[in-house]
Amino acid sequence: MNSQMPAPVPSFNVSDAFVRVLVVAVAMSPVLLFSSGCDEPETSPGTTSVDSGEVELPVPNDLEDYDVGVKSVVEAELANLRGATNDPEAWERLGDLYLAHDRPGLAIRCYSGSLRLDANRARPLYLRGWAHHDQGDLGSARADIERAILLDPVTTHLKWRAAGWMAEEGEIEAAVAIAQASIVPPDVDLNGVRMLAKIRLGEGRADETIRLLEPILKVQPQDRGSHYVVGRAKQMVGREEEAARHLRIAGDARSSFGDPWLNEAMGRRADLVARLLMVETLSRAGRHDDAASAIRQLRAQYDELREIDYAEVVVLVNRADFRGALDLIPSLVDSDPAWALPRFREAQCLLVLASESDPRDVGMIQRAVDAAKTGIQSAPAAIEGHEFLGQGCGLLGRWKEAVSCFATCVELEPLTARHRVQLGDALVESGDPMAAIREVDRMDADFGRSVDAGLVRVRALAAFGRFDDARALLAQCRQAMPDHPDLPRTQKAVGSRP
Repeated sequence: MNSQMPAPVPSFNVSDAFVRVLVVAVAMSPVLLFSSGCDEPETSPGTTSVDSGEVELPVPNDLEDYDVGVKSVVEAELANLRGATNDPEAWERLGDLYLAHDRPGLAIRCYSGSLRLDANRARPLYLRGWAHHDQGDLGSARADIERAILLDPVTTHLKWRAAGWMAEEGEIEAAVAIAQASIVPPDVDLNGVRMLAKIRLGEGRADETIRLLEPILKVQPQDRGSHYVVGRAKQMVGREEEAARHLRIAGDARSSFGDPWLNEAMGRRADLVARLLMVETLSRAGRHDDAASAIRQLRAQYDELREIDYAEVVVLVNRADFRGALDLIPSLVDSDPAWALPRFREAQCLLVLASESDPRDVGMIQRAVDAAKTGIQSAPAAIEGHEFLGQGCGLLGRWKEAVSCFATCVELEPLTARHRVQLGDALVESGDPMAAIREVDRMDADFGRSVDAGLVRVRALAAFGRFDDARALLAQCRQAMPDHPDLPRTQKAVGSRP
């Protein structure tokens, strides 16, 4: 993306930042807390329960304390089960709901109810095993997952998950064997490879760990968890410079292993945080009317909350209604002057509106810079704030400040190529084309050659006066992507220099 123009809607990475900060913001609000954890009160002899004929339904005795959205869906699922106690899938659905909301004891009861009706279904067995694992009961977890594998020997995630649990218990030889059994060509489940590599690293077999994961990083260079494992392995064999690069990319990421059944269960989350994220997801996908409808439902259940007001701002931004979003932002700022997210949305809207004016509205750009700076004071690790600040400084011609902003973006999120392009572009404009070329060289090494990086290199070469090299590379870029939005200004840079 051209560093001189702000994105008209939140980009994928901006949305990621919204997710991370929003979860923190909501989680810290006492009115939104959902009491959870492994020590939850549940039905037991002498506690609250519902009797449906001969079947006792698993009802938590603190249901009234649940998040209102969660309480609503639990009650609906219990009502469904009350009318279908002989349906194993009805028990399983309620189990998924409890598992998603950190109620493993209740989930175990539901999955057990499902298995009493049909003992030959691998999915509830596996998820009951996961719930046992959540409670620290590895013996029961192992028994369930091993039975699930016997019932379904084809599904690979059962095997590599079992390998992880075996490794936790120190059964390394068995863990290696079953992890290897999950790696079945031609459609290899890469999580099986990742799990095997993690086990090998734990054994101290660094060379094999590297051999397993480097091919994955070639096809999935943004796999930060694998970068971490490879970085650790390369440290062990003394390849310190390479290790440092992998660990820098990994940041605080560690290997994590999702699977279809667990992800499906976790998708049942119905608390306010999850529903706000769903609003953002719908809007980002262009389903703005559905997102607006979801906001109305949230207001009906939760009344007036600033987090819901902020979600409405996000929907307006994604609809490109920047003025409408700006009208709502002052009340959010007044509700908490230290809340960074509204400031970042303010900066984003102002940058877009300023860029659309002819000539550009310098006063509006300065307001955007001020809003971004204010947000960064409260959330210095929020990448989008530094990005908007860099864009604003660039529009004002303050390129050295822009370089500093985009360098921070790269430091915080080294696997986002857009920030590397922005940094290279700012370096050219700041009068340091040599540093820009070094940044492009790093991009080529980390991500492979790209038109984005190539065009930055063209502008840097032109700044050096190497016009023949610049024109030759520009022709290659134009052939590869004839509609690239940066071609006109790059052509102008090449043609405008003597």
